[in-house]
Amino acid sequence: MPTGRFVRSACALTAALVMAGMAAAPASAASGPNLKVTVVAQQGRWLSGDTVALDVTVSNIGDAVAFGTIGTAYTESGTPLWIDRSQWGDLADGGTGAPVAQGETRTFHLTGQLGTFSGDSVVHVEVSTGQDVDYSDNIQRVTLPMARGTERVAGVLYGDANGDGKPSAGEALAGAEAHFIGVGTTSDMVSVTDTTGHFSFDNLPLSRYAYVSFQKVPGGWVDQPVGEMRLDGRGAYTALEVRAVRPLSDVLHETITLDKTTYAAGDTGKVTVTLSNSGTQPLTGLYLGCDAGAFGSELAVTDDQWGAFDYRRHEGTLAAGQRIVLTAQGKVPDKAAYTGTTGLDCTASDGHSGGAPYVLATAKVPGMRADSHGQVWLDKNGNSTLDADEGLANRNLVLLEDGNIRAYARTDANGYATFKNMPVGTYQLRVLGPWKPAPFEGDLGVFAPPYGGGEWHVQFVAS
Repeated sequence: MPTGRFVRSACALTAALVMAGMAAAPASAASGPNLKVTVVAQQGRWLSGDTVALDVTVSNIGDAVAFGTIGTAYTESGTPLWIDRSQWGDLADGGTGAPVAQGETRTFHLTGQLGTFSGDSVVHVEVSTGQDVDYSDNIQRVTLPMARGTERVAGVLYGDANGDGKPSAGEALAGAEAHFIGVGTTSDMVSVTDTTGHFSFDNLPLSRYAYVSFQKVPGGWVDQPVGEMRLDGRGAYTALEVRAVRPLSDVLHETITLDKTTYAAGDTGKVTVTLSNSGTQPLTGLYLGCDAGAFGSELAVTDDQWGAFDYRRHEGTLAAGQRIVLTAQGKVPDKAAYTGTTGLDCTASDGHSGGAPYVLATAKVPGMRADSHGQVWLDKNGNSTLDADEGLANRNLVLLEDGNIRAYARTDANGYATFKNMPVGTYQLRVLGPWKPAPFEGDLGVFAPPYGGGEWHVQFVAS
């Protein structure tokens, strides 16, 4: 081998060994604070309005104190996540920051609320200090996946005749109205159960809160609440089994009476409530929920007079076939003289069964008189709103009490009429002709000032 080639080869080998030695030697880390940030986002399929948690860990892995440390978190893109910066405590942006000692680790539990949907939310989390020697680990980005698409809610309604808690042959409840309402629906949607008891709602908007309830359930069955549903695209509510039970009133019977039919303000009225159990099983946890002052003219009966049946105790019991009589007393309030009536209404319940019995007893409180002025109307355009041209013009009106006519009046061109100098009390308003009161309409309270005197508007429909 020529000498020159050998020398060049030896030099190349020496250079390679030197370079290898330099690569193997450990590099000395820069001196100073070095903050490291890690972020763990709460998992989920998120919807607008949700509250989402971010656990942020800040560690100083350097060899010096990190003075003036500041933390921030904001949305880089997508659906905004609104985070209150005060959750950073002494690291909050806008302040002077705080020191993080060498080797110290601090954890922050941040929560934020998602705004209007705009795709997946990308959140930027950053912690900074003035002299950080390695900024590459000071920033973390997390993506919060937003739910997309539509949902289906479906199931079966059944009357649990055999009490096994699941649908069985012959238990389907057909013809009931299933009502759905949720975020994104302007009013409830209706699905009528078929011959197998099934109902369904398709292409529903995603919703944080959604509900299904039932009306017109046949046979007196009482549906049990479905509970709040979260529609986030997972299809979690496509096979609901909605159990209906017999109403409590099938076996728990209630009556109520007053000791008088007429009182004066300041009198003491006596109330008698009778409860009986016609079933074959004992009833427990019973209580009375009585309206003693919601409107202000009811008898002022205190709940403690019901003993074990006090609604705060829920300790009333009735053995199979047992009957019990409860009595209480209450003062007739002064307001009853202005409304013309007093009394009490009570519901007997066990707190969980549907279809609890309800009873009402009233008595007159005569003396005062008042005028009653208002309007009767027809919803001609079907918009459920009283419009300017919808008064029932030039029609004869009557006020009924206990089925007897107590007063007449005639409407003007706009459907208005006045009943003059009426004894205060509750009446039934009727229009003579082919009309009847709309649902939940027709009762008219004639009250003396200051509790009366306001203008009423009562809707009627074709009979």
